[in-house]
Amino acid sequence: MYETMHRLLQGGEFSVVESFELPGRPARYADIPSFLNESKLGAHLAERYKDGLWSHQAQALEALGHGENVVVSTGTASGKSLIFRSFAFHQITRDPSSRIVVFYPLLALAADQLRGWHEMAVDLGFEPSVVGRIDGSVRDMRERERILESAQIILMTPDVCHRWLMTRLAMPPFKNFLSSLAAVIMDEAHILEGVFGSNYGFFLRRLLAARNYLVPSEHRSRTPQLIAATATISNPAEHMQLLTGADFSVVDPEDDGAPQHERTVAHIACPEGLEFQIANNLQRAVLDYGTEGGFITFVDSRKGVETLAMETMQDAGVDALSQSADVEPYRAGYTPEQRQAIERRLRQGTLRGIVSTSALELGIDLPHLRVGFNVGVPSTRKAYRQRLGRIGRNGPGAFVVIGPPNVFTRYGTSFREYHEMSVEPSYLYLDNRFMQFVHGLCLADERVALRAPSSLPARVRWPDGFDEVYAAAPQGAFRPPEFSDIFQRSGDNPHAAFPLRNLGEKNYEIKLNQDAPRLGNASESQALRECYPGATYLHGGRAYEVRAWNTISGYAPFVRVRNTSPHRRTRPRITTWINAELTADDVRDDHLLKSDAGFLTECRIQVTEMVMGYTDERTGQFHSYQDLQANNPNMKRRSRNFPTTGVILCIDEDWFNRSETKKLIADRLHEIFAHEYSLLMHDIGSTSTNVSVRDEQGNVQRAGCIALFDNTYGSLRFTEKLFTQFDHVISRLVTAAESEKDENPDFLTVAKRLQEEVDSFGPATAGERLRQDVPDGYEWLFAPGSRVIYRQLGDTLPSEVTIVRAVLFPAIGADGNTEDVLMYQVELPQMSGQAPSRRNVRADLVEESADVNAWEYAWWNRATQEYESPPDEESIDEG
Repeated sequence: MYETMHRLLQGGEFSVVESFELPGRPARYADIPSFLNESKLGAHLAERYKDGLWSHQAQALEALGHGENVVVSTGTASGKSLIFRSFAFHQITRDPSSRIVVFYPLLALAADQLRGWHEMAVDLGFEPSVVGRIDGSVRDMRERERILESAQIILMTPDVCHRWLMTRLAMPPFKNFLSSLAAVIMDEAHILEGVFGSNYGFFLRRLLAARNYLVPSEHRSRTPQLIAATATISNPAEHMQLLTGADFSVVDPEDDGAPQHERTVAHIACPEGLEFQIANNLQRAVLDYGTEGGFITFVDSRKGVETLAMETMQDAGVDALSQSADVEPYRAGYTPEQRQAIERRLRQGTLRGIVSTSALELGIDLPHLRVGFNVGVPSTRKAYRQRLGRIGRNGPGAFVVIGPPNVFTRYGTSFREYHEMSVEPSYLYLDNRFMQFVHGLCLADERVALRAPSSLPARVRWPDGFDEVYAAAPQGAFRPPEFSDIFQRSGDNPHAAFPLRNLGEKNYEIKLNQDAPRLGNASESQALRECYPGATYLHGGRAYEVRAWNTISGYAPFVRVRNTSPHRRTRPRITTWINAELTADDVRDDHLLKSDAGFLTECRIQVTEMVMGYTDERTGQFHSYQDLQANNPNMKRRSRNFPTTGVILCIDEDWFNRSETKKLIADRLHEIFAHEYSLLMHDIGSTSTNVSVRDEQGNVQRAGCIALFDNTYGSLRFTEKLFTQFDHVISRLVTAAESEKDENPDFLTVAKRLQEEVDSFGPATAGERLRQDVPDGYEWLFAPGSRVIYRQLGDTLPSEVTIVRAVLFPAIGADGNTEDVLMYQVELPQMSGQAPSRRNVRADLVEESADVNAWEYAWWNRATQEYESPPDEESIDEG
């Protein structure tokens, strides 16, 4: 396959924008550290590695032998696993009572690495069972306990440790394991950033706090050694100290003594929107003409992975799920059995191609892969380095990015410059109060299970501010109101309610019916985009039609599907609404700039995303749920509501207020900001329509507004840097526009004018009045079915607050004193057994309830007295 790809790059059949060679290098060796000679491990290493260890392996083991915490930050395929495996077996040989936990961030990685652990155990004279694996693939709770009690080295995902082990601290097997914990190993530590990494930082501190409490008092001065391995991290010592609260010695890329094979890296151009077609053509070419090796194609969407794999195999006339299939899809959301079957074929080399999300991005050893494709530019340079590292481990390799000709220049760089740039910093948000409260609830439960003092455990470096939030977590009387919703969602099991990889989002299982085994799963955000009612949901090379969302109280939510034609394709039409206020409480850290033309702010916002229907991609016909419901009551609009923070840019000028201009600027700022600061596109949301900003006097600004926001419940303030570095992001936008001036001269004009307007912004005070600019004839009102608060009036002041069951419809009416007052008809709850009563109430007495999932906003036309969007407010199609 490598030779075939090399010929394709030189043959002129495909448009190669840029290509360069990465040279190979020989190995550098060093002696095996002498302390390992105390056990049979030293003799084993000397026998197996005649020339010694690679220099960085010897350096890392030497530091571990001196009791230091170590982070190994060398390249992919540099033998990092040998370092921590050697130390783990040395530790249990020296002290058979000790236990080691090895955290792998992905199931596929843990499954692959288990084989290497077992092989080394047998070589050293241990039984394979000395190493156990506990993750989501082990469903039997008794089997998990057996492994925990019998194995000395246990491979886990952090997720299962958080949700399973940390909820059983009152049980003897769990206490015994933690009290014997001697080392914690963290592989692929660069993954531990953002939402997942920040949650992991709290989880690890809770784990160590429980261990410290359980060990005998005479051994409490001995803390577990921490070992981390990563190929792509820019500030390893600083990041690991923030992540764990401990200090680390670093083995960095300059110490890397591993050999490397030469690799060819190239950018193949294609017209915008034809990336999948070109990727399919390249996959077919290396399959048809390459006789040795395999390929891997990375796509940054679950639907894209399924679509590309299915198209390649359909072109070959083979069912993607048959045992003769040369190519298979791979992504998160598969069952353990599905993943294991694909991984087995990959290891055996019987699978010639794999199309994957980032699920196969990490250090899984697939030595037969010789060619890599990436549809578009990887979301981060970390991801690019990891994906490049999957290729050419046992010989020369080729890695190809498939995208439009300007896919790199639009960000102001060439491909070679992009390759040579250092990887991005790893961001942690340990000061996020919502995240702190979640882990405060978990820690409080754990202290009760251990019968430990409820005070914050000492001997652990907790993040700043956690002590105050933890003090409020279990104490209802002192709990700030901002945490009420999180507390309600936590129920009696916060560990299960709040998984490590997201914060406060529902998860849905995908099933044929309620009693059927699950096909896969999706978060609330993924469900809105992938398995909305009527959608074609692609999974495992098969197509399913979504029939309904089952969200009955008391049952786990699931999405019901049925088999459908593999040629059926749909895409959702999703509308986003943004509601924000410019009060002193809502504007973050005085982040507000204004001019006569508009403003720029970072503030709290309320986001409502609603799928309005779907488009049949074969016919181009749009199917509205409003129409579909006439024949099928399950075809309902589905929405996601969440509080977060974001950056709002408003320029109330005619040149900016055109819908196509706002959309262009919002989309390109989204791309550039995510690319520049190593953020995944789906972690940031953006919209150029339906943005409503209210000042303290009640005036509302809707014209000329765009918003970029954290796509996470409660916010991790990803977009704070967009505000503080807005000048830099705008300069990148201008650079990109200049590179495209021949194709799109209007874009350059808009970008430069935008830069001039932003330069005129100056400091402002939250609470200043906005110009009131409401589309003629429209109101921004609660949508039907919203559950809200109604304040009943006494003489002059609100005297009673009632939760209204539902808003039925608004209308222009009168309240007995004033003509033409905007009214809602609402249902008021009654005594048990009685039907709710309906009442017309003034709109200014109806407010948002604390439950953000209970209400939503929509545009209302005063003339027709119906809900509809103003002419310049557009919904968007999302692929």
